[in-house]
Amino acid sequence: MMGDIEKVSAVVSRHTSDEANGEVLKTTIPIEQGEEYAVAGARQVAPCGQLRRTFGTRHMQMIALGANIGSGIYISSGKALRYGSASGMLIGYGLICIMALFMMNILAEAQCLFPTSGSFIDHATRFVDPALGFAIGFCEWFGALTVVAAEGAVFPVVASYWTSEVPDAAWYTIYLVVVLGQHALPNWVFAEFEFFTGAMKVTITFVVLFVMLIICCGFGGDAVDRGYNYDSLVAFPNGFKGVAIVFILAAWATGGQEIIGISSGESAFPRWELPRACRNLFIRIITIYISACVYITVLVPHMDPALLADGNQLVRSPFIIAFNRVGISVLPDIVNVLLLVGLTGIGSESMFTASRIQTAMGRMGMFPAIFGKVDRLGRPVYSNICCAVVSIIMTYINTSTGGATAFTWFSSVSATTTFFAWLTIPITNWCMHRALEAQNDPALQLPHAFRLRWFPLAPAFLFLATLFTFACTIYTSASPIGSPPSAEAFFETMLCMPLFFTAFIGYKFYFRTRFQNPKMADLLSGRRYLTEEELSALDDYHSKPLWRRILTYLTL
Repeated sequence: MMGDIEKVSAVVSRHTSDEANGEVLKTTIPIEQGEEYAVAGARQVAPCGQLRRTFGTRHMQMIALGANIGSGIYISSGKALRYGSASGMLIGYGLICIMALFMMNILAEAQCLFPTSGSFIDHATRFVDPALGFAIGFCEWFGALTVVAAEGAVFPVVASYWTSEVPDAAWYTIYLVVVLGQHALPNWVFAEFEFFTGAMKVTITFVVLFVMLIICCGFGGDAVDRGYNYDSLVAFPNGFKGVAIVFILAAWATGGQEIIGISSGESAFPRWELPRACRNLFIRIITIYISACVYITVLVPHMDPALLADGNQLVRSPFIIAFNRVGISVLPDIVNVLLLVGLTGIGSESMFTASRIQTAMGRMGMFPAIFGKVDRLGRPVYSNICCAVVSIIMTYINTSTGGATAFTWFSSVSATTTFFAWLTIPITNWCMHRALEAQNDPALQLPHAFRLRWFPLAPAFLFLATLFTFACTIYTSASPIGSPPSAEAFFETMLCMPLFFTAFIGYKFYFRTRFQNPKMADLLSGRRYLTEEELSALDDYHSKPLWRRILTYLTL
């Protein structure tokens, strides 16, 4: 078997370049003496340019540390505290964060073996069913574009903290120029932008959390009601609904980790960088999300008048409330700067995610083939243009009353898409293991292969936990807190559900796709074998004592 793998590796290497994203772009791969192995997917497309591996270790580490730090944790956490109280917020964020860690490690196992820009969309296509790949890919693509617009919608809200003289449309324009402009430049510009904005977000966030810790320890005196949520208020003021509504808010704040898998499709050394990014994600979740929830619930009562006030939602941020209580006037301005940087960073990440998904689906024949084309600089030009046009329309639609209502519906897709993605990833992992076993492929037994711990318990936990949290979201959408049930309120949150099932059923019936036979699943296209240099680097790393391996995470 090892001899066969070496032959395949030698042949595949002749059909890929060092700058490629790991995808085999030809419709078939010659193996031996005229034999052919079809690329996964419903249809094949013609050869086209290659995405470039511009993400190094420092970029991947910073994306893992800083991605998605923005309005989700700094603003939406206020709503989570208001409805869930301290108990509900800690339970909701705690469970979602644990699920995010499991999800990334499950995704990393397949992505290290098949580091394509399509990531779990490609895995769903090759191991489960092309219809599933199309459905989750379409929802992820559309959801990512709504995130671009959603972050743009918050941009003038944050900026209005300083001045309300500038019209919203002007702030939208500034935001879009920053977000879209960098994707018109070579890919390394986006990589460096993500590194520096991520570093800025992480640094400022640690400063903010350190100040919150000092306030918890007594700074500010009696101006803050420390622990009021725990010793004087009801633990679950809205019952189970209060906990359930936190799940989707936490998914919005901590979701989007899939960009780590998608960006690894353009990383130089996926086997090294992706597992390290997963470990950095653990650091971000513990030191930022969980600690932030603890500090917020200690310092801000869920019945705080400022938290319940109408008006600018930025004022209802629990961080701003805590800082204003103790008279630290400069920190709210610093948080605002962080939010503006975070909004542009998340918008740029979402634009990257959408364009890469569209490019991958164009190459798999699920979108028009033109979207799979890449120019000589490694940019998916047509996908970038399409995503930019949709993002611009959805951002400026907020300037009208009716458009803002429509946008609210569209933006709900991104939050609930997270649940569909987290259901898809464990399913593809199970099916990948079945295919490897059915074809006697020792991929996960090779030296330095990244293997998932606790298989199959880890995918089972993620699948069941996602079903539970998704069911809770459906429940709170059907029976919202403080208002009567209505179809409008339900689909305003769950619009992704009919989109997903319509895409899945429509694609399956139109193309008559079938569930993949494990014995026939594609284990060759897009597969990346470790080179001698990479094996040597991994040998050297694992030969070091634990403390020296830990120190390597401090080197960017």
